Amino acid sequence: MLRSMTTFARIEPAGDGWYCTIELRSVNARFCDIHIRLPVWMDPLKERIKKLVRERLLRGHIDLAIAYEGSETPRSIFEPDLELGRSYLSAARRLAEGLGIEGSLDLSGLLAALEGVIVTREQQPDIEKAWERIKGPLTDLLNGALATSLLEGASLERDLRSRLDRVEEWINSISSQTEAHLRGAQEALIDRIQSILRDVPVDEGRLVQEAALLANKLDITEEIVRAHSHIEQFRRYLEREEAVGRRLDFLLQEIFREVNTMASKSSDSMISQSVVEIKDELEKMREQVQNVV
Repeated sequence: MLRSMTTFARIEPAGDGWYCTIELRSVNARFCDIHIRLPVWMDPLKERIKKLVRERLLRGHIDLAIAYEGSETPRSIFEPDLELGRSYLSAARRLAEGLGIEGSLDLSGLLAALEGVIVTREQQPDIEKAWERIKGPLTDLLNGALATSLLEGASLERDLRSRLDRVEEWINSISSQTEAHLRGAQEALIDRIQSILRDVPVDEGRLVQEAALLANKLDITEEIVRAHSHIEQFRRYLEREEAVGRRLDFLLQEIFREVNTMASKSSDSMISQSVVEIKDELEKMREQVQNVV
């Protein structure tokens, strides 16, 4: 079953004291190109996240954004320096007693006079705890994105099969016209030669030889056989579970090459018209295949 590279998913998990938003967007690309945006302190989790993404989304330009708020995030914690505060109060009281000054020193006065009595320290983030909280929701999000890509892929597959059937019908039509086209071309060649050499004896053996050479030049049987082979291989790839987008694109190029050769060999208007129709379908198929994983 085919998978589309175009998909989108968003999830907003939350728990006691934490909240997270995870959003994923994917579009077509040649390889698996993953871009992750998340808080700087979560950078150590990038490789684990990329591994999860690669396991489910095999190919595409993938943008994944994670926003996280919770107790695991780095933050400033303010704590009192009790020893410094006691020392300052004791010194202030002795100073008042020694100078005979009445009065008291309250908390606001202490904070205003002694800036270092409140100290600040940075709480280090708990990376592992954050990972345990987002791993499950991230897996759910990727499964949702995969389900969406499979739905789109099923639609792409139906369209490709339908167009491939039409291409095959036109090739069969060309095949049925080939014999009559060759016979007509040979007869026309003989008539021209006899018309030019009207009063000159004609070597029948040479006529047969020239007709055979013309048939060899105009024969497109090999191209038709190869085109059918590519079409059958294309159908087999549609049944596979792995990434087949680039292989399908290659096969379409090969079919296009065989059809071009048919057109260059044939001068028949009916065959030429069928070739035009085939090329149009192949171009539309290549546009669709560009989005297949």
